Amino acid sequence: MLKKVIITISFFLGITVGTLSTSALIYYNIFTSMSETMLRIIVTIGTTVFFVLMSLLFSDRFVAMLKRIEDRLSRTPIQKIVFTTIGLILGLLLASLLSSGVDVIAGAGIMGRIISAVIYIVFGYLGLVLGYRREGEFLNILTAFKFGNKPKEKEPKVKTKKVVAKVVDTSALIDSRIQDVAKTGFLEGKIIVPEFVLKELQLISDSEDPLKRAKGRLGLDCVEHLQKMKEIDLEIDNKYNYNEHKGVDNLLIDYALKYKCAIITTDYNLNKLATLQSIKVLNVNDLSNAVKPMLTTGEKLEVQVLREGKENNQGVAYTEDGTMIVVENGKRAVGKTVEVEVQSVLQTSSGRIIFTRIV
Repeated sequence: MLKKVIITISFFLGITVGTLSTSALIYYNIFTSMSETMLRIIVTIGTTVFFVLMSLLFSDRFVAMLKRIEDRLSRTPIQKIVFTTIGLILGLLLASLLSSGVDVIAGAGIMGRIISAVIYIVFGYLGLVLGYRREGEFLNILTAFKFGNKPKEKEPKVKTKKVVAKVVDTSALIDSRIQDVAKTGFLEGKIIVPEFVLKELQLISDSEDPLKRAKGRLGLDCVEHLQKMKEIDLEIDNKYNYNEHKGVDNLLIDYALKYKCAIITTDYNLNKLATLQSIKVLNVNDLSNAVKPMLTTGEKLEVQVLREGKENNQGVAYTEDGTMIVVENGKRAVGKTVEVEVQSVLQTSSGRIIFTRIV
């Protein structure tokens, strides 16, 4: 739609430029061998075709640039935009006053126009930069002198940590523990679910494999529940342009780098990949492990050995919170409840493993 608008504007711009150019050519008696009507037709058609061709060639880049500007402006505080605009206007007004003096001194010739143009560019730029960078100071001045109040004493600066938006991975939505974390209020800032994550959940939920289908539907239900929660600010991002041929992990990395987001995931490989690119990762498994009760070496507990382990004579049990317990020589105790002693604890991003032996 925007591309069509640009082409239409280029068409009428070409006609306008052609008409003005023809008037200038006639005024300065250029191409006197040609009739005015023919000259108008040729020049107007030529400029129109030129502008339309340029719009066809560069409209995609122009649209992409406009979208980047729109995205940047949407993430910029409104007061910064207002003070930047005011700074630009004040800079141009000052340039106008100085330019009037230049016209008197240097005259209205080419040199005077060049100097005036330079003045407008310099002061416009200075006003723009000062308004953008010093908006906080200008706001303080306006606040201090509002209604004739005296300026307040300078308060000590309090260092505040910027709240970073967080983009959610498919694995974290399928895991669903993010709902419990969200209820506690620990998740600050905007929580973003990109369109490509929803598409992957939809594909999984349409799978012929019953287990995958159940996981996909669980992830979609999780998104629905998060949308209804008042404790978090959830956004479904349908505007992000992405390459459908890229994997979801790579798309999440690109998204996080572009918008400076953190990633919420339970995927070990994505965790490592994001960390290598200096992206902040919130791993739900790490949070879960952090709040689990600690078991120290030598501590004793009773467990039910459920199955054989991978190594010879090993048995496997689980705590109430799902932590795996490897029981040395526990093969003979499968199906029984035994007392074990903790020998060591292995901590990983995918979970915690407790190694024990039967007492």
